[in-house]
Amino acid sequence: MTDAIPKTPILAVPANQTGDADSGRQAGGFATAMPWILQYWRVALRWKWVIIGTIIGCLVAGAVYTMLAERIYTATARIEISRTESKVLNMNGVEPERGGRVEQEFYQTQYNLLRARSQAERVAKSLNLARDPVYLAAFGGKAPPSSLRVMSKAELDMATRSVASRLSSAVQVKPVVGSALVDISVSTPNPELSAKIANSWAENFIAGNLERRYDSASYARRFLEDQLQATKAKMEEAEREMMTYAERQGILTIAQSDSSDPKAPSVERSIMATDLVALNDALNKATIERIAAEGALKAATGQSAALAGGSPSVANLRQRKTDLQAEYAKLMVIFQPDYPPAQALDRQIKEVDRAIAAEQGQVGGSNVATARAAYTAAAAREEELRARVGGTRTNLVDERRRSVQYGILQREVDTNRELYDGLLQRYKEVGIAGGVGTNNVAIVDRALRPGGPSSPRLLNNMFTSLLIGLALAALLTIVLAQIDTTVRDPAEAQDVTDLPLLGVIPDTDNERAIEEVRDRKSSQSEAYLSVQTALRFSTTTGVPKSLMCTSTRKGEGKSTSSYALALSLHRIGRTVIVVDCDLRSPSVHRLAGVANGAGTSNFLSGNNDILSMVHHDESDSLPFITAGPMPPNAAELLSSDRIADLIEALGKHYQHVVIDAPPVLGLADSPLLASKVEGVVYCVEAEGARTNAIRYSLARLRSAGATLLGVVLTKFDEKRAYYGYGYEYGYGYADAQPGE
Repeated sequence: MTDAIPKTPILAVPANQTGDADSGRQAGGFATAMPWILQYWRVALRWKWVIIGTIIGCLVAGAVYTMLAERIYTATARIEISRTESKVLNMNGVEPERGGRVEQEFYQTQYNLLRARSQAERVAKSLNLARDPVYLAAFGGKAPPSSLRVMSKAELDMATRSVASRLSSAVQVKPVVGSALVDISVSTPNPELSAKIANSWAENFIAGNLERRYDSASYARRFLEDQLQATKAKMEEAEREMMTYAERQGILTIAQSDSSDPKAPSVERSIMATDLVALNDALNKATIERIAAEGALKAATGQSAALAGGSPSVANLRQRKTDLQAEYAKLMVIFQPDYPPAQALDRQIKEVDRAIAAEQGQVGGSNVATARAAYTAAAAREEELRARVGGTRTNLVDERRRSVQYGILQREVDTNRELYDGLLQRYKEVGIAGGVGTNNVAIVDRALRPGGPSSPRLLNNMFTSLLIGLALAALLTIVLAQIDTTVRDPAEAQDVTDLPLLGVIPDTDNERAIEEVRDRKSSQSEAYLSVQTALRFSTTTGVPKSLMCTSTRKGEGKSTSSYALALSLHRIGRTVIVVDCDLRSPSVHRLAGVANGAGTSNFLSGNNDILSMVHHDESDSLPFITAGPMPPNAAELLSSDRIADLIEALGKHYQHVVIDAPPVLGLADSPLLASKVEGVVYCVEAEGARTNAIRYSLARLRSAGATLLGVVLTKFDEKRAYYGYGYEYGYGYADAQPGE
C-alpha cells in the first residue's frame, strides 16, 4: 500500500525533525531562488498551444508576405568625401579649432546634404523622372496618360516634388565606418532604374557641391567689391580731412625713407622736426669742438705753468705764499676770518697769487692766448646753437600739441589704406581661385545593375516573423494568464488555499468516475488512498471521527471524494458511513445506484429511526444515508441541533462519519455543517473555480469556526500542467509487469 502513495510533500515537516539542518537550509535557498522560473515555466506550459499557434501563425504570415511582396532591387554607388577648408578670408578665427568636433560636424553636414530634399529634386529634374515611363511604371503600375502630354511648368514642378518625396524614401546614405567613403543605395522595383538613380545621385551631388563652391566664391567677390568701394571712399575722405587740417594748422611734413632698407615704407616727418634734428647734430658737433678747445687751453696753461715753475722768482713767490698761508692758519685756530691781522694776511696771499700769475704769463703767454681765443669762439658757437635748439624744441612742442588731431587723422588714413590693400589682394585671389577650385567629392564605384532582388528576403522575414510571434505569444500568454485565475496544478492549490495538499485526483470521465473508485487498481482508487493516508497525519488522533467534504461550487467532485474517502477507510477495516447532507442537489444515491428514499432530511425533520435510513453499497457493502426528500427550508434544517444529534448518533455505531456537504459559494449550508464536524476536506477542481471565489469560500468556513484539514485537487490532467513528475508513475505502478 505504501507504494501507491505519490512522491509529493503532503505535510510540512518541522526543521528540527529532518536530522539535517544544513540540507534543509540549502533546499530552502534553492526553493526561494527558483519560484519565479517555475512560475513562468508553468504559465508557458499552460498556454503552450496558444504560444505554438501564435508563432506558427506569424511564420505563415511571414511566408505569405514573402511570396506576395513586391520584388525590390537595390543598387549602390560609392563616393569619397574629402575634408577641405573653404576660407573666404585668409584669417584665423577667434577660437582655436577643435579637430574632432569640426571633423564630425563636417561629415554630418555632408550626409544631411546627401539626404536633402533639394538633392532629390535635382536628381528628379536631371533624369526627368516625372515623365519617365520606366519610373512611373515601377512606382505606379504603368505610365498615366498625363505623362504623354505637354505639362505646364506648375504641373511639372508639382510632379517633380512628388517624385523627389518618393525618392527620398527610396535612397539610403550609409557612411563606411572608419573612412571618408559613403554608400548611396537606391531601392526600386526596377534594377536598371535603381542603378541609374544611384549614379545620378552621386553625379548631381558632385555638381551641386561645385555650384555651392562657385556660388560662395561669387558671393565673396560681390561682398569684397562692396567692401572695396566703401573702404576706398573712407580712405579718400580721411586723406582730405588730414590735408585740410594740416593746411589750417600750418603743419608741413616731408616723406623720409630708411637708406639702409630700400624696401622699408617712407615715413612722413614735419619740417620743424627735421630742423630740430639738424640743429641737434650741429649742437653735438659744437659741443665736441668746445670740449676740444677747452682741452687745448688747459694743455697750454699747464705747459706755461711748467715753464714758469723753473724760474727763481716764481719759486720765491711760492715760498712766500706758503709762509703766509701758515701764519694765516695759526690765526684761524684762535680768531675768525674778519680779524684784521687775518684779513691783512689774506690780502697778501692774493697779491702773491697775482704776482705768480703775472710771472707765469710772461714765460708762456702767447700759446695760452691763442688757446683761450679758440675756446672762447667754440663756447660762443655752442651757446648760440643751444639757444636755437631750445627755441626750435619749444616750437616743435607747440606743433606736436597742434598735431594730435593730425596724428589721429594720419592713423585713420593708414588703417583705411591697409584695409583697402588687403581687400584688394583678397579680391584678386578670389577672382583667380573662383573658377578653378578643386572638388572634394569623387565617385569611387559607380552603381551596377543588381543581379537579384534585395527584398523580400525569406530568412530575414521568417526570423522577423519568429520574433514577432514570440513577442505576440508572450503578450497573449500574459493577458490570458491575467484573465484565467483558475487553479491549474497542486502548487497553485496550496498557494491559493493556504492549506496542506492532501492529494491529487486524476481526471476521468464523469460517467466512469465511481467505477474507477471501486476498482482497487485504478489511478482514482490509488489517489484517494493517498488522500486517506494523508488524513491520518492531519491530526494527532489520526483520521477525524467526523469530517465533511465540500467545494466552492457544484461539479468539483466533492460527492465522489466523500464516497471515495469513505470507501478507502472501509477497505482498510474501519467502520465508516457516508451521509448525504446536500439537501438541495443530492448525489450519494446516484453513486450507490439506489433511489433517494428516507434519509437526512427525514431525520432533521424529526424522524429518529436513523438505522432504518442506512443503506449499503452492493459492491463493497459501504453504509450510506441518502439526502431524503428535498425540503423547502434546507438551511433551517441544517442550522438546528438535529445535525449534531445525527453525527452523535452515527458516531455510536461507526468509527468515522463522512458528510457530503453542499458547495460553499452562495449557500449557508456548508458553514453550518462545518461547525458541527471535527474536520473539513476542501475539494478544488483543476481549471474550475476562480481563485477569488475559492478564497472567499474558505474565509466563510474559517469565520464559521471550521477546522480545515487540507485541500484535494480533483480532475487534474497532468499532461496540461507542469506538475507531472510522479503521479503517473505512482498511480499506474500497480499495472507494471513484474521485474520492471
